[in-house]
Amino acid sequence: MLASACATPGYVPAVTDKGDYDPQSINTVSASQPTVSVAYGKDSPAQVGELRLPKGKGPFPVAMVVHGGCWLKGMGSIRNTAALSTWLAERGVATWNVDYRELGSGGGWTATFDDWAQALAHLKTLAKTHPLDLDRVSVLGHSAGGTAAVWLASGDKGDFALARDLPKVRAAVLLDAPVRLVDLVGMDRAICGRPVVEPLMGGKPGEVPARYAMVDPLQNNPQSHSFIVIQGQLPVADDIVPALKGRGIDARQVRLSGRSHFNLIAPGTADFVTMAPTLLEVTGGK
Repeated sequence: MLASACATPGYVPAVTDKGDYDPQSINTVSASQPTVSVAYGKDSPAQVGELRLPKGKGPFPVAMVVHGGCWLKGMGSIRNTAALSTWLAERGVATWNVDYRELGSGGGWTATFDDWAQALAHLKTLAKTHPLDLDRVSVLGHSAGGTAAVWLASGDKGDFALARDLPKVRAAVLLDAPVRLVDLVGMDRAICGRPVVEPLMGGKPGEVPARYAMVDPLQNNPQSHSFIVIQGQLPVADDIVPALKGRGIDARQVRLSGRSHFNLIAPGTADFVTMAPTLLEVTGGK
C-alpha cells in the first residue's frame, strides 16, 4: 500500500531534494546539532547517542533511531541518520540517534544486542532531565538497524535484555531493512561484500535457532502496537505483514520506488515524501 498524503494533518508533502544518495553522500544532508550527546554505556566508545529535542515544553514522543551498515564497523554511523533525526525533532518528536558495537568493533551476539537494549533503557535516565514521554516510544531502524527495531519491539528479548527494565516500544519502523534475518543468509555476501548474518548471530540458523527466532516477528510476536515495513530495495516476504495483521497488530507495508537504499532517510526526496505521513503518524509527530 502507498502512504496517503493526508495521513497526518498539517504535513504537506513536497519533493524538495532530487539528489540520489549513497553511503557517503547521505552524510552531507543538513542536520542540526544534537541537544546533547551522551554515552549510554561504559563498555565501548561506540555506546553513544545523540538526543534532539523539539521546541516547546513537552513531554515529547520519542523515536530511537538506529543506523545501518551491515552490522560492520565503518559501514554506517549515526551521521547517516542525523538528517532523519533532525526532521523528526522539527516536527515534535524527540529523537535518540544511537551508535553501537558492530562486527570489527567488539560487536556480534550478544554485544550488539546488549547495546541496543542499553540504549533503549537509557531513555529512562534521559527522561529524568529532559521532557520525554516514555509511553510513546518508537524504534526506527534503517537497513541493518532494522534488526534492533524488530527485536526491541518483540516479546522475547532474552534475560540479558529484560534485566535492563526497558521502556515499552509502541511502534517498530523498518526502513528498507531485513525483516527476518534467516531470509538474508546467503544474500548477505552480495549485499555487504562478505557474510555478516552468521557472524552477527554467532552461528548458522540450524546451530542457534532460538537466536534467529528472537529476531523473527513471525516467531517472536511483536508487542508493539504498530509494525511498519518501509520497503525500498530489500525484498520483503509476502506473508509477513498479513500474518501480523491477523494477530491484531497495526502492520503496514509502504512500498517505495526501490531505486535507492538511502534516499528514504534523506528528507525531501521522493521516497522520503512517500513514507513521511506514515512516519509522522506512528511516531506521534505533526
